[in-house]
Amino acid sequence: MSSNGSSSAPVPTLPSGWTIDKAMNIGNYGTQAYAYKQCTWWVYNRAKEFGITYDSYMGNGADWQHKAGYQVTMTPTLHSAVSFSAGQMVGGQWQADPQYGHVAFVENIHSDGSILISQSGTGFSTVFTYQVLTKAQASQLHYVIGK
Repeated sequence: MSSNGSSSAPVPTLPSGWTIDKAMNIGNYGTQAYAYKQCTWWVYNRAKEFGITYDSYMGNGADWQHKAGYQVTMTPTLHSAVSFSAGQMVGGQWQADPQYGHVAFVENIHSDGSILISQSGTGFSTVFTYQVLTKAQASQLHYVIGK
């Protein structure tokens, strides 16, 4: 893979019944602020595609919910960063890093309260992946509103 994010790796398909507002343009994702294929790299760059900015150093995924100057809510918010605490379960499927936590991007919210997130990380076989969280799972998380 090149440092600009281009890859021949397969692109994940959207889960059934879900849509996103804007396709990813990973070829334009920079690595000046965050290392390629880290969760922080993904959210920082994905948010930029919507004109949303986060500081170039928000810290590790778990740190985003504590970054001064950002509104944080436990109400799922479209196109926000969702910050998982160190060791917190991610949708009941896997555990965020026990030291660094995790951060993902909220792509969509269904009327039943479930959410669709996109995320990256070195542990995924693709550059990014999608995951659906139930309303109960989503209600336990911290959403960081970008600027």
